[in-house]
Amino acid sequence: MKRIRKSRSARILSWMLTVAMITPLIGGFIAPISAKAQAGSSTGGVQTVIVLDFANKSGTGGAALARLATDEVAVALANSARFEVLKRDEVIRTANELGMKPPYDQNARLKLAAQLGAASIVDGTVEFVKEDAKHMPRTVQVGLSIRISEANTGDLLSGAAQIGEARSRAGQSDTGSLTQEATGNAATQGVRQILGYTLPEGTVLSTVGDVKSLQVLINRGSRDGVQEGMEMIVTRDKQRVARIRVGSVFPADAEASVIDNILGIRPEDKVRAVFPMPVFDTHGSIRERRVTRASNPVSALGKILLVLLVGIVVAVAANGGSTSVTGVTAEADTVNSGPAVQIVWRDSMFGSGQTLEYHVWRSPDLAFGFTSPLPVAAVSGGVRNYTDFPAPFSPWRGQSFNQPGPPQNNAGGNNGGNAATVTPTAGTVTGFRTTGAQVTYQITAVLRRPVVTQNAGGGGGGGGGQNQGGTEDIETGVVTSQPATPLDQAVLNAPSNNPPAANININSITFNFSNPTGADTFQVELSTDPTFKNRNLIAIFPVGIPSTSLTLTGISGNGALRNNPTFLAFVNTTTTTSPRVFWRVGARRDSDRPGPVDFITRNHTVSDRTFRLIYSNPSSFTFAPLPPGPP
Repeated sequence: MKRIRKSRSARILSWMLTVAMITPLIGGFIAPISAKAQAGSSTGGVQTVIVLDFANKSGTGGAALARLATDEVAVALANSARFEVLKRDEVIRTANELGMKPPYDQNARLKLAAQLGAASIVDGTVEFVKEDAKHMPRTVQVGLSIRISEANTGDLLSGAAQIGEARSRAGQSDTGSLTQEATGNAATQGVRQILGYTLPEGTVLSTVGDVKSLQVLINRGSRDGVQEGMEMIVTRDKQRVARIRVGSVFPADAEASVIDNILGIRPEDKVRAVFPMPVFDTHGSIRERRVTRASNPVSALGKILLVLLVGIVVAVAANGGSTSVTGVTAEADTVNSGPAVQIVWRDSMFGSGQTLEYHVWRSPDLAFGFTSPLPVAAVSGGVRNYTDFPAPFSPWRGQSFNQPGPPQNNAGGNNGGNAATVTPTAGTVTGFRTTGAQVTYQITAVLRRPVVTQNAGGGGGGGGGQNQGGTEDIETGVVTSQPATPLDQAVLNAPSNNPPAANININSITFNFSNPTGADTFQVELSTDPTFKNRNLIAIFPVGIPSTSLTLTGISGNGALRNNPTFLAFVNTTTTTSPRVFWRVGARRDSDRPGPVDFITRNHTVSDRTFRLIYSNPSSFTFAPLPPGPP
């Protein structure tokens, strides 16, 4: 009995049996749950909105300026192809039929939206109008706030605070015209800010504790844009049931405490972040509203789950069901002007230092687990990235990969469980078959671990057998990325590269280009920087879908372009030297997460999606000479 108690194998076996017995009780507690889009979500498809009349607190322009701001925002939202904006006349007629007059309270907004089938309501405020007439050129600034609220609850879904600017020039120097232009610029910039921001949405994985000290785990983390202190709405069947505040944040999940428990929280409930609306301070500057850090982070839940996870990983590792990688990210990219997908990942605490190699799988065509599995590629342990290319590319050119077999115990150890070396025939594994189709990637790891076996033989006096060491190789369970869509680059048709300067009128430029198949979000970018690496010199213009052209007017007042001294001197007619302006078109499928590789940083952890696009090669042009300014 004492010998059994001291046996290492017996202790390990008893411990694993104990863990196995509790696994069914907690398996559902920590099982991964796939995220599902919420019906009526603000992040997918075309959203029907009502744009209500903006308020004007500036003391300038009265109702006419408020109406202008309203119309400019409505047009910009409609042109984005992300919003269906209901006509003003239809909204007014419906309000009159319901006996309602502005300003509308939340109940009236709810009734109006229900009658018109709108998911959200847009309103805003002209905060201020400032004129600087002491310096030349005369400058007018307009501060504009835009808010998008969910019709059912009144919760803020998105918003923007922007300062539009207009400067006097030949033929346009009166205050009224400059105010209108600055208002239009503020509206365009505000809608662009709204389009570039996506609220984190997710699912409740589990809850621990009683009603007063309830702790919540959600399946979204820092790589999804969740921040410590962020408040989130919890819904069930589109009905709000609670409000939570995020405490501890991890890459793939986060813990939260309850600040308003209306109908109780349970697993599978949906969560959506509340938008932190930026505001203007007393000096007319924009101040971002930062989330408040929770005073009491819910760390106990993370510790409990970690202990349970360790036990389960040990219990199921023998069957190859554990995972040893995490953070799998797939991003569309271009290599040598052709489509590609970059995949990166990292080791979890269970895989560090034990990985022989990683296997890369692609879904739907080469997913893990089909008959006679053959991965897209094998990557050496310690290398945690891979680039996938389109067919007929084949990465197997004399390379081999490790294919673990079942353990084969014998008196000499467990070496029979080590992986066999397999060399695929070149061409049997191709790249992704088409551009414009979403794919996901799966990563598995081949781990080599020690095992202990009991020798059946004994000494002549009937002594017990001896423990002998060996190794076995196992292939871990899969970890899947979110979708990525490889795309061809857009083709720029006009203006053609380096045309005569007299062909381009700065007051009206039409750009013609192709839309890559599979993309649904586009933007035209202009810059005086040929590398497009200086954010302050890039002017961004969203493109409607399925438009393949965009006409821009009044770019002489664009702040990003005016940051270039040569451009500013040209539009102010203090020089006749035209700046060379470079332009390009970016595209992506908006449901890809996180999206294409960030053009400026190439960092896969960047949450800002402004430059997460597949870009065309840039083209350039110069302007026709401007007429001289007034004497």
